[in-house]
Amino acid sequence: MEPKKLSYEDFLKSLELCPRLVVELLLESEDKEIYLIKREKIPFENHWHLPGGFLLKGEKIKKCALRIFKEEIGMKVDESLGDFIGLFETLDGDPRGHILHYVIKYQRLELPISNNKHFFRDQPELMIPYQKDFLRKLGYK
Repeated sequence: MEPKKLSYEDFLKSLELCPRLVVELLLESEDKEIYLIKREKIPFENHWHLPGGFLLKGEKIKKCALRIFKEEIGMKVDESLGDFIGLFETLDGDPRGHILHYVIKYQRLELPISNNKHFFRDQPELMIPYQKDFLRKLGYK
């Protein structure tokens, strides 16, 4: 069965019923800067965040990461790149529900820069709060 996205209504309902797994991409430059994207949708509209997305039913985590690269960054990467670095839990930090964050770290990739995609040495003030928390736990300021 080919993984497919739920309708928005079914997606919100799924978050009411059980925890959901998000695959987050921690993209780091040679200078230890992190790559963030400005969110265009609610919740957290106009906040900076790590590229990420919800795992689809029937989708392997590595395939989810490749989909996120294509959808959010507009590029393809080798499936063998990236290392799992942590699993973090948000019980009530996201208004949509209980979320588990599976974080994969990638280093030294050539990534596009624009007004809504950028590398940061320090976390910007307007960033999704729970991501700020787990990035601090990973040693980022």
